[in-house]
Amino acid sequence: MKKVLLVDDDTSAREALRLVLESQHIQCIGVGNGSEAINWLESNQVDLIISDNQMPVLTGLDFIDQIQLQQNPPNESPVILLSGHLNEQDKLRARQAGVFAILDKPCNFSEFLSMVQLALQG
Repeated sequence: MKKVLLVDDDTSAREALRLVLESQHIQCIGVGNGSEAINWLESNQVDLIISDNQMPVLTGLDFIDQIQLQQNPPNESPVILLSGHLNEQDKLRARQAGVFAILDKPCNFSEFLSMVQLALQG
């Protein structure tokens, strides 16, 4: 079974994504911000990371930068970034960090699932 880490401070958004993913037989682990995700990833691995961008403590973009630069070995799981508020500079920064996909929030669940399947196929 594939395993996904959901990083979002909005509990209801995280729960909705979890339900959609679990309907596809994908195991989900949810955390509330980038800092919690970094701590979790220190001793766990996932097949995919899905992160919101606007979160307290550590934004999604800062979280992505940290897991690419500071983890040893660097994170090799694909990352899907979700946000309703990304400007072109942020989108460029996400692409440079190697983000697999950027999806707008609220997301179309069909498009979301298609992107998740693509990311999990590697």
